Amino acid sequence: MKALKAVVVVAVSGSLLVGCGNKDWEGDVAFKVTKVNPGYESMGQIRPPYANLEIDQDEPKSIEPISTRVADLDQLPEGVAAGDLVTCEVRQTDESGFDQKGVRTDVGSCKSR
Repeated sequence: MKALKAVVVVAVSGSLLVGCGNKDWEGDVAFKVTKVNPGYESMGQIRPPYANLEIDQDEPKSIEPISTRVADLDQLPEGVAAGDLVTCEVRQTDESGFDQKGVRTDVGSCKSR
């Protein structure tokens, strides 16, 4: 009987751990381009040109606030400039589980609004 109880406890504990695993959120988010930055070198690595983005809508019910982000220029419409309005695919992944790794936010393909 004790062995059966131990198996049930282990099975329930495993289910709880699986439930605490990855959380994902994705959706389209409206941004305003606030600045376009040239590429640069940092610690021997080349950083491609990128743009600073500021959210231009109500904050979505994502894993963590999106408010300001950056996106590589290759993800934005050609010729984008400060003041342009874009809609971008945003994906957040929370793989922290128990190691407190945090939430990763990726800004993908953007189009003009």
